[in-house]
Amino acid sequence: MIMSEKFKPGEPENTATANPSEQVPDWLSNRLRRMFTEVMDEPVPEEFKELLRKLEDKERGS
Repeated sequence: MIMSEKFKPGEPENTATANPSEQVPDWLSNRLRRMFTEVMDEPVPEEFKELLRKLEDKERGS
């Protein structure tokens, strides 16, 4: 199955077919949440910002 067929952004996940025994334990869920929060709080490197500016310019036809 192609990933886009499995889950499309903006659509709710089908939790009716989820197996309750496959739930993420609270300790792991909390650890992952902390880890991703830390990553989201990191500043975007200047190199990425420059690449994004170039891409935006290219899409505008500049």
